[in-house]
Amino acid sequence: MAPERRPRPSASLAVTPDRPLIGIMVVEDGQQIVHYFADEDEIEAALPTPTIDDVRSLAGVWSDLDWEEALDELDRIRHESEPTPPIDDL
Repeated sequence: MAPERRPRPSASLAVTPDRPLIGIMVVEDGQQIVHYFADEDEIEAALPTPTIDDVRSLAGVWSDLDWEEALDELDRIRHESEPTPPIDDL
């Protein structure tokens, strides 16, 4: 009986030059892995959907920030930045 061959992940991906290549970094078994896709629909199918616990873990993430200080900083940045010139060529 022949030994079972396990599929090996491909080290290359061939796409036509007009197709974008999208890299999504995920953590698998404690290692950062980049999955590359040429189709956005494939990304949604391949990535796990967030669980309710993932969503709940975001609650209160910024609760330790001083919002008055953050608003003052955003206001300072807004006043120090030069406005974008009008776009005349459309």
